[in-house]
Amino acid sequence: GLEIVARVTELSGLAPDRSRFLICMMSCFPLALTFSLILQPKLVGSYVRYLFQLVVGLAFCYFCFKLQVLLLLLDTGICYLLLLACPANKVHIAVFVWAIGFMSVSHIYRMYTDYNGYTLDFTGPTMIITMKVTSLACSVYDGLARKKDDLSEDQGKLAVRSVPGVVQYFSYMFCFTSILSGPTFNFVDYEDFITGKDLARADGKERSVLGGVIPCILKFVTAVFFISLTFVLPYNYEPFFDDEWRATSPSWYVTGYLLLVCFLTRCNYYFAWILADAVSNLSGFGYNGVDSNGREQWNKITNVYPHKTECSSSLKLLIDNWNVGTANWLRRVCYERSPYSPTNMTYLLSATWHGFYPGYYGCFLSMSFFLLTSRKLRRVVRPHFLSSPGMKMFYDVLTTICSLILINFASIQLCLLSFERNYILYRYFLGLPHIICAVIYIFCPKPKAKTQ
Repeated sequence: GLEIVARVTELSGLAPDRSRFLICMMSCFPLALTFSLILQPKLVGSYVRYLFQLVVGLAFCYFCFKLQVLLLLLDTGICYLLLLACPANKVHIAVFVWAIGFMSVSHIYRMYTDYNGYTLDFTGPTMIITMKVTSLACSVYDGLARKKDDLSEDQGKLAVRSVPGVVQYFSYMFCFTSILSGPTFNFVDYEDFITGKDLARADGKERSVLGGVIPCILKFVTAVFFISLTFVLPYNYEPFFDDEWRATSPSWYVTGYLLLVCFLTRCNYYFAWILADAVSNLSGFGYNGVDSNGREQWNKITNVYPHKTECSSSLKLLIDNWNVGTANWLRRVCYERSPYSPTNMTYLLSATWHGFYPGYYGCFLSMSFFLLTSRKLRRVVRPHFLSSPGMKMFYDVLTTICSLILINFASIQLCLLSFERNYILYRYFLGLPHIICAVIYIFCPKPKAKTQ
């Protein structure tokens, strides 16, 4: 194993932790194909399929994180005991408190051992496990402690009527196609995938077990394209922290450089998430029915839509197409269940889930403020640009550029992490994005009420 890691590190120029990640993700493809072809639901029992996912997922965690895998087992093990022991009407609270608490301690440990660093360690899988286990706990609560009439349509579909068995539970937590980089998904969808229920089509026919091959190839090519950009255009944030570089470089150049670095940073996420989606499709997971033309859709667990993220004409559309799985988790676990101030609680949970660097909180507070301002401005301004296709196109192009600038300014805070680095960012730009948005929000007239 060490020789393979050393060889990949030498050839790719990646750090050893990222080389281990890349080896595991590439290994997923033959394993996923084996899973879909040889371990079909008709050929083997569900138990074998659950066990295969679990064993391979644990092997990946050990290969990448060594004995830190024991911490992942501790986290998931205690959550499972809570699922079994807690009253049904309190189980979601107990699991949530433990999972968020364990993840928070993990983030603090990471800050202590690797401050401002990006070394891949067990905190990544811990974040994924936190989403899965809290989603499962809420589904168990909905299935055992609430009346069907009290559930929304979405909650009713995802409700779990009994606590899963040990193998089922740990297989869901350590599913090898998602344990390293996501995406997250609900237990009901995972169970349908393992048992073969999702093979049935709405027209009564059964889809091919290899239906995900073509989507897998297309997504693999897309993932390779995005990661290739980061090799063609090497990047880092360090020049921005050089006082001489900032002083001697034109403002337009510094701004353009930061926008490019932000885009290339997103390319890394595009690569990891799209690659994981491709592997899931190859294993048979991700089928989402057919569209109006009868074509199969493989986007049930898709986590990002790059073209919509980069070309959205509003902040809301941009946010809706980025980290989709996490957004769905925040909505189902927090926003729909918070007894007070659901929006603020959701942003707080999102920041806590990411960690405790000041940059995370600056990022989400900024996004909340930018989104609030953009909504108010859109309601007032947009109607004036709908008189002709040309005016609407001009509006869409202008708002797309503004959305990208604002989201980049917000998200770069997340990447810079520390207060010291973010202070340099704010000092250089004089807080102009926030000042401009504040002026717009204060002086922008309220939209006229619609008449009947």
